[in-house]
Amino acid sequence: MGPNRNCALDIAKAICIILMVIGHSGCPDYLHRFIYMFHMPCFFFISGYLLNDKYLTNLKTGLWKKIKGSYYPFIKWSMIFLLLHNVFAYLHIYDASYSLKEIAIKFVRILTMTGSEQLLGGFWFLISLCWASIATIVFFHFMQKINNLSYINIFLGVILLLTMATLWNHLPIKLPAQFGEQTLLATAFYMSGYIYRKIDLKCNYPHIIELALFIIPIIAAQFTNLSMDCKNNVVLLYYVIAICGTIATIQLSRWLSYARIASLLAYIGDKTLYILTFHFLSFKLVSYVYIEYSHLPLDNLAQFPVLEVMSSWMWIVYTLVGISLSLMIWKLVDKVVKCLMNLTHTNHFRKV
Repeated sequence: MGPNRNCALDIAKAICIILMVIGHSGCPDYLHRFIYMFHMPCFFFISGYLLNDKYLTNLKTGLWKKIKGSYYPFIKWSMIFLLLHNVFAYLHIYDASYSLKEIAIKFVRILTMTGSEQLLGGFWFLISLCWASIATIVFFHFMQKINNLSYINIFLGVILLLTMATLWNHLPIKLPAQFGEQTLLATAFYMSGYIYRKIDLKCNYPHIIELALFIIPIIAAQFTNLSMDCKNNVVLLYYVIAICGTIATIQLSRWLSYARIASLLAYIGDKTLYILTFHFLSFKLVSYVYIEYSHLPLDNLAQFPVLEVMSSWMWIVYTLVGISLSLMIWKLVDKVVKCLMNLTHTNHFRKV
């Protein structure tokens, strides 16, 4: 982590990535509903919070930075997992192998960010983040150019996005799937994060009020099941609930930044991409051990994301392994890459 990095925001990302893994682990229904009320919106919100104002002036640099930050990792890891698909199928992680034609189709879908591998199911986030950041920077750039980049106009932009997401199925012009309700919502949360930073830096108010906002998703999860793929007239309701949970999470992260566990959480928050990339694969190790212990058919390993029939407490094991093993895989990959780079540099030096 760099010296100027916001530790509290890294902790907020850690909280959200841990919640994401729990949400995928087969956790109890109420906990699952509560998590999905806000954990992914929080990621988009934080990304908007971190948007540097210099990118609004230098549009080309801003767009390149944001595209590189989401498109490049999406392509890199999707290609690697695509090349390993048939290996995973041989290991019973997938039900079937790909033909050459299927690989070619998947290759094109990856390049156009319209699809990825099942083990990278969470990569829809990178697709929506890419388009949300591009849309936000372009909108802010042109609003700034005509001296109209005000809180009111940004808020009106958020309202427009929420309205489009609500009326998506009734719009006279059908936009590509990449600009569907999910990405429109992602952009709304992204812009909201930017507004929140501007207001947050100027206001002095009791932060306990923000932490108390957790009450909203806690109550909502008792009565409804909402997530980023919500549609029609519940979009606005979901936005309000998600914003409450997101702001409460950020406030909680500020409190935790003074706790002993802060450095560990900040480390996890700095490595969210790798947990997003490897946690489903890490789940397979847990499933395999459970299958062997319970003498179940190995074909059950292809069940996604976790085993359909398992003990009620297994979600805790999936969560712990999903996070820790993902970090270990990243550490191993990082070391191998560094060794190869050092070896290449050494050989080049010798030739020179």
